[in-house]
Amino acid sequence: MRILITGANGPAGRALGAQLASSDFTVIGADMDSTANEYYAVIEKVPAASDPSMIGRLAEIIREHHIDVLIPTVSDELPAVAAAGAELAGCTVMIGSPEAVSTAHDKWLTMQVLAAAGVPVPRSALPSSFENLDAAFEALGRPLIVKPRIARGGRGVGVVGNHSDLDFSALDDSWVLQEFASGEEFAPMVFNGNGENDLAVVVRKTELKQGVVGNAVSTERVAADEAVDVQQIALDAVRAVGLEYQADLDIRRLANGQPVVLEINARFGANSRQAPELLSTVLRASSRALAAAGGRP
Repeated sequence: MRILITGANGPAGRALGAQLASSDFTVIGADMDSTANEYYAVIEKVPAASDPSMIGRLAEIIREHHIDVLIPTVSDELPAVAAAGAELAGCTVMIGSPEAVSTAHDKWLTMQVLAAAGVPVPRSALPSSFENLDAAFEALGRPLIVKPRIARGGRGVGVVGNHSDLDFSALDDSWVLQEFASGEEFAPMVFNGNGENDLAVVVRKTELKQGVVGNAVSTERVAADEAVDVQQIALDAVRAVGLEYQADLDIRRLANGQPVVLEINARFGANSRQAPELLSTVLRASSRALAAAGGRP
């Protein structure tokens, strides 16, 4: 099997490369930075996800290297890859439906869909719902979280406890205001096979880049019987959104211990080396899809 992984020089791509380095598969990387690393002998250069030529370039790489399976790992590119359809014909693309991926890509839409399905989420609202920051504090609690609806890697996330922390008048509805979940944070990794080989592995974030929010600096895998509620909510969340295959979530406990979903990423995350069974499950699913399509098993 010949596999193409995007974001090969990013955390998620490198984590996958490390797991595949000793495999019998042919693995090609793609990245804006085409410098080869210790896991990829070949990394093809691609334009930014915002560039209209990005999908066409991926299609070229797929043809040139006779790729069987594409695994995208760059958040910004996911909606375009999911919607590409015939443009990426000829290989199996391991990503959910365009509708599910677009929902997961937008943190506000994610909250709405999950809340409607009864999946626990923090209280959330758009800035236009409030006249001022005090009204937001009254509805969501203090401190609260402000985050972009669409962003990756914890970019733009802030904790707001005082008026000096935020110019509320500058916010538009491209931002989300959210109840601050003050408890432990987890990064579950999930495979949703619609009831076939479903899988959820939970890791705990033991240190965050910005102290109380942000990307994980360090993580540890949680025993299967230790955070069963987090595991179940992660599975419920991807099912509610209708997101197939691999996903990486952020879940945090409220002060009362209730886990709530903060976001869903329709891709592998940076911690996948702690859950090698996730990649194994995805590759088995891709092999079945290839065999069904008459390609290499």
